[in-house]
Amino acid sequence: MLLEAERIDLPAMRRTQRIMARISLRVSGELNDGKPFREDSFTTAIYADGGLLQLRNPVRKGQRLKLLQEGTGQEEVCTVVNAEAVSGRLVAVRIQFSEPHPEFWHASFPPEDWTRSHPDSKFNRQARPENTMTMAVAV
Repeated sequence: MLLEAERIDLPAMRRTQRIMARISLRVSGELNDGKPFREDSFTTAIYADGGLLQLRNPVRKGQRLKLLQEGTGQEEVCTVVNAEAVSGRLVAVRIQFSEPHPEFWHASFPPEDWTRSHPDSKFNRQARPENTMTMAVAV
């Protein structure tokens, strides 16, 4: 008996762990016509090597943007990896730094080998003893 093989495209593995976080940013760059733009935005997820943010201005893959965290004054240049329209006039934009800069986000990222079964995971019930209550009884 012969079975037909079916090719399955698996999603690409993440290079770094993702943290869902809303961080306010000022994003600047150039529009397609070369005019500069600057807008206040926020992230929906961050990675050691970039993040996901939302913009009102259209951007294209390969475009360079500058991110500014006004609270810290830190700036970082990044590249648009993907941009797709979401609701209304918003565009979900995946950005990437030229090399990982987790310190830009001021967040602690999980180790590369982290999974839901990692000993530090809140999902791993075997790694943590259940809360037990002991009562002293006077006799």
